Amino acid sequence: MRAPRPGALLAALLVMGLMLAGVLPVTAVGTMVGQTAVDGTAATVGSATSRLAGSDRYGSSVAISQYRFEDSAEVRSVYLARGDVFADALTAGSLRDGPVLLVRGGCASVPSVVMSEIARVEPDRVVALGGEEAVCTEQLVQAAGGRATDRLGGADRFETAAAIAAHAFPAGPATVYLANGSITPDSVVAGSLQDGPVLLVSRDGASVPSASAAAVEALDPDRVVALGGTVVVSDAALAAAAQGRAASRVGGADRYETARLVADRAFPERTPRVYVARGDGENVVDALSAGMLADGPVLLTSGPCDRVRVATAAELGERTPERVVALGGPVALCDSTLVGASMAARGPVDCSATACVALTFDDGPGAPTPTLLGTFAQKGVPATFFVVGRKMAVDGHVTRRTWVEGHEIGNHTYDHPRLPDLTLAGQQDQIDRTDAALRGLGIPVTRTMRPPFLAFNDNTRRLGKAVIMTDTNPKDWNGPSTEQIRTFVRDNVRPGSIVIQHDTVAASVAAVPGIVDDLHAMGYTVVTVSELVTDLQAGDLVYNRDTVRDASTSVSMLDPVELEDGRVMPPLYDETGVPGVAPSLTREEILGTAP
Repeated sequence: MRAPRPGALLAALLVMGLMLAGVLPVTAVGTMVGQTAVDGTAATVGSATSRLAGSDRYGSSVAISQYRFEDSAEVRSVYLARGDVFADALTAGSLRDGPVLLVRGGCASVPSVVMSEIARVEPDRVVALGGEEAVCTEQLVQAAGGRATDRLGGADRFETAAAIAAHAFPAGPATVYLANGSITPDSVVAGSLQDGPVLLVSRDGASVPSASAAAVEALDPDRVVALGGTVVVSDAALAAAAQGRAASRVGGADRYETARLVADRAFPERTPRVYVARGDGENVVDALSAGMLADGPVLLTSGPCDRVRVATAAELGERTPERVVALGGPVALCDSTLVGASMAARGPVDCSATACVALTFDDGPGAPTPTLLGTFAQKGVPATFFVVGRKMAVDGHVTRRTWVEGHEIGNHTYDHPRLPDLTLAGQQDQIDRTDAALRGLGIPVTRTMRPPFLAFNDNTRRLGKAVIMTDTNPKDWNGPSTEQIRTFVRDNVRPGSIVIQHDTVAASVAAVPGIVDDLHAMGYTVVTVSELVTDLQAGDLVYNRDTVRDASTSVSMLDPVELEDGRVMPPLYDETGVPGVAPSLTREEILGTAP
C-alpha cells in the first residue's frame, strides 16, 4: 500500500484544526475543504482563444494587419506578396514598418479586402516583394492608388531575400539567420526574430547561393545562425555562409521543436499571447504575415484537426499565455486543435500542493458527449473519458475530437461485460480490441482503464493498466435530477477525489457546468486522472489521489473501501449498461451475490 501523499495530509490537518477550534463544523467538511486546502488560490484553467483570420488567405493577411496596426499612424509602407506562390515573401518577417498583404497570382486584380486595408492604413508607399511574376506592375499601381511605389525583388527567391535583408537592416545587423530555400515553416516563424534578417540556402540545404553569400558579406554580421537541423541547413552551408564569423544553430528534431527554440530566442520572457500556425506543409501562407506580430511568438502544429504537437504543447505549458491565437481559419487549424492548445496552455498542475479533482465519464461516446466537450472548452478544464470500443465503430470521430481537445482517454472495454465473468484471456481481449480501435483513430494507447460496473477481480489487475475506481459517485444512472447530481458532487468531493459520471446520461452532462463552477468556487483545480495521480502503475487500484492499492495488494470488490482520509465506502458498483451494447445489471448481479 502506498503512503498517503503530503498534500492530502496537509489538507486533513488543516481541516481538523479548524474543526477542533470550532471554526468549521463537521457537516461542512465536504464543501469547505477545497477552500481550506488552497487558501484562496485560483483554479488553473486553459487560456482564452481567438483567431486572426479572414474568409481566405487574403482576408487573413488583412486580419493580422488590422490587429498589429490598429493604429494606422504606425504604418509607413505596405508590402505586397503573392499569395498562391509565396516563395518571394518567405523572409518578409524582417519588415517592421508596415503589414505584408497578399495578392493573387497571374496579375489578377487586387482583392477588395486588401484594397480596403491599404485605404485604412494610408501608407506613404506600397512595395512589391519579388519580381514581375510575383507581383506585377499593374497590381502594384492599382494597390498604390497614386502613392509612391517600390519593389524589393530579384531574379529568384534568394535575391529577393537579400534585397529584403538590405532594406530592413541598412546599418547591418548583429545576426543573420539562414533558412532552407524551400517553402518551409522555419522561415515563417523566424519573422519574430528582430535582431537580424533571414537569408536562404539552397533547397537541398547543402549550399549557399551566390546572392545569399554576397548579402552576408555586405551586411557583415557578427554571427550567422542556421534555423533548423542539419537536413534543412547543412553544417557545410552554415560554415560557407559564415565566412569565418561565429556560427551556431537554432534547430530541433523537427520543425515544431525548431519553432519552440525560435520562440525562446525571440521572446525569452513570458508573453500575454502565443500564436499557433499550421506547420505540416499546408496552409503555411496563413502565417506568412505573422512577422509583424510583436507581442508573442509563433508556434507550429499539424492540422487541420490534429492534437497539438508535443513540443508545441510543452512550450504553451511553460509560457501559460493569457490567450492562444490561431493564424488562419478552421481549414488551416480546426476549432478542436485550438481548444487543445488552450488546454496545453494551462501548464503543469502539482496536485501535491494544489487541491485537485478529476472528473471522469464512462460509456461514451454518446449523444450528449459533444455538448459536454463544448462545456469543457468554455470552462477551460480537462476530463478523463473511459470509452467503449464498440461505440467508437459508429462515433469514433467524437472520441478523436475528445482527444484532440486535450482530454485523457481511458479504456472501458469493447463490449462492456462484467469482467469477473471472463477468463484472463477474455478480459485481455476486451482491452486489446478497444486499444486497437483507439490506434485506428490515431490515439495513443491509454495506460488507464475502468472496469464496467466497477466490477473487477485479480485478473483485471493483470491487464497492464491502472484500474481507476472512484470516491465520489452521484449514481447518475439511477435517475437523479441535474441539480441532485450537482449537489452530490459539491457535498462529497475532497482534495484528490475522482468523480464518476456518464456522458451518455443527459441529466449528468447538464450538471457539469454547475459542477465545474462549484469546484472552482471551492478552490479546486479540475485535472485528468493522470495529472491527479502522476505515478500510475499497471495493476494499481485507484480510488482517489491518496488511496491507491498497488498490484501487490490483494483487494476484493466485495470488501468495503477504507480511504486514506478515514472514510469507509461500501462495496462499489455502477448499474448502468450501454444501450445497444450491454444491458444494465442489478447491484446483486454486479457484486455476484444474486441468488
